[in-house]
Amino acid sequence: MGPARRGSARLAASKPTSDRQPSKRPAKPESHSEARAPKRDASSAGSLTRTRGVTAAGPSRPMRGPKGTGLRLKFMLILCGLTALALVGLGLAMSFTTTSFLFGQKQHDGIELARMAAQLATATADEIANLDAMKAAGMLKESSTIDRRRFAQNLEARLKEAAGWDGMGNASDILSIDLYLPGRFSAELGKAHYGDTQSGAASRGDQAKTIFLPKRGSSVALPDSIEVYEATKETGSLSVPVYRFAITLDEKKFGPGAKVRMDIDRSSIVQVRNNLMIAIVLAVIVAMVAVVAVANWLAGTVTQPLERLLKDMQIVARGNLDHQSQVASTDEVGQLAGAFNRMTSDLKVAQHALVEQEKQAYELSMAKEVQRHLLPAEPPIMPGFEVAAHYQGAKAVSGDYFDFIPLGDGVWGFIVADVSGKGIPGSMVMAVTRTIIRLMAPRFPSRAAETLKEANRLIARQIKRGMFVTAVYAILDERSGSLTYVSAGHNPIVIYRAVTRSVELAQGKGIALGFNEGPIFDRTIVENRTTLAPGDSFVLYTDGFPEAMNEQNEEFGDEKFYRLIAGNGALEPRVLNAGLVNEITKHRGAAEQSDDLTLITVRRVPA
Repeated sequence: MGPARRGSARLAASKPTSDRQPSKRPAKPESHSEARAPKRDASSAGSLTRTRGVTAAGPSRPMRGPKGTGLRLKFMLILCGLTALALVGLGLAMSFTTTSFLFGQKQHDGIELARMAAQLATATADEIANLDAMKAAGMLKESSTIDRRRFAQNLEARLKEAAGWDGMGNASDILSIDLYLPGRFSAELGKAHYGDTQSGAASRGDQAKTIFLPKRGSSVALPDSIEVYEATKETGSLSVPVYRFAITLDEKKFGPGAKVRMDIDRSSIVQVRNNLMIAIVLAVIVAMVAVVAVANWLAGTVTQPLERLLKDMQIVARGNLDHQSQVASTDEVGQLAGAFNRMTSDLKVAQHALVEQEKQAYELSMAKEVQRHLLPAEPPIMPGFEVAAHYQGAKAVSGDYFDFIPLGDGVWGFIVADVSGKGIPGSMVMAVTRTIIRLMAPRFPSRAAETLKEANRLIARQIKRGMFVTAVYAILDERSGSLTYVSAGHNPIVIYRAVTRSVELAQGKGIALGFNEGPIFDRTIVENRTTLAPGDSFVLYTDGFPEAMNEQNEEFGDEKFYRLIAGNGALEPRVLNAGLVNEITKHRGAAEQSDDLTLITVRRVPA
């Protein structure tokens, strides 16, 4: 923002006869541009040329056509990209959750089985210890060698019964269970095992420090007595991914280093994970195909009416006044198409009925009627805010444009634009600009810069080379007072601060719309934000105010305009607007109005 400016200038008391407000219809200004024209529209047979300040029909020249389907392609890419990201993210989340559950459950089951095997070994060792105690007490009359062997055999049978499925072959995922007993009970139980313990040694991977418990839905740390790590075990000619579990046995009972080791095949859950990833990839591909089709259809519904209307305009511009636009949509494009059809019909009648001068006047009056219908009749009603607007064209039709755009949830867009050139060319560009802005703004309800970027891409393709549109666009949230604004080569927003009774200049950066189709415009446009406190106001205007000329060719001036706002910013918007227009009128005196006057003032109601 520019430096604060304080002002003491006061506006002369005057009634706001020309402000747009809910309670009063705008009064007709002295300029013929505000006079009511017949409710018919016209369009020229060819392109328009400027001759000594008068808009005249010139030789027909085809308008530039659209360059491919860039907007459609971008629309499709955005939808496809977002869908792909959503599906991939969802798939990865599902894969992570599923594999965490499966691997966690596998590890949990393995620990339970390994602990069971350790308990069986401990129980068998207790029986052997009891046998030794009975022998030492003289309670046995013969050697217990046979009994010891029987206990080891019983342990092996119990392990087989617990780990294997009778009659089911290799249905169990348990590959092997063996005891590592370097000390006590080695002779009796050291050879007890289940499965193929003679296969190739497992290549040990990283040891797990925690384990995911599906029942709790969280991970817990493993105690020192339990070891779990991934490994690869050679079974014949195959390498099988396994989990190896090691349970440390009671050192007092078995001696140091005694363990029960168990290998569980984890290839099944690895296969489930791989199948899930394949399913996710296939789902993404199928969804992308569907999204491409839907995106193509959606993009067509947005861009095709504009493309058809542009082709209709080119046909009429080449002299075929019998042609009628077939755009049948019910939005702003359809309204513009209907107005365009009426303009072409009325122009054909005027060409056969009037002389060239009368025809030009008729064309201007028709275009002015269209323009009048395109501009908003009344400002919006915003809780906590007061809004007023003023528009006064310098010619029958002008290139100035303003609008109030509802964006939903208490958010409104305010735009003031100025088309280079006046008359029919300016009004047509203004109408196209309004339609495109209205189409783009709801797509970006909180991003002013993106709205102008997308609008610029369409406007640059559809207006004549050498024409451009300056604009300032602001998005106001009535709940918070937040103001987001962006400028495309336009005059700064004047913000009045009630606390300091001074003004700030919200000077945005950016080139005008229509100069460049994208790259340069996108790099220069800058979005800014501020907040309106109770009593604060902001003013959007065109250069017709500071550049108003009197009979001595003296401009009204920016500084004088800012001082007037600083000195009278506390007034109601409609009163402030009326006073500003009155000061411009007094300064101009008998001089002709040389430029359009367009003004929007918004004030946050004082607390």
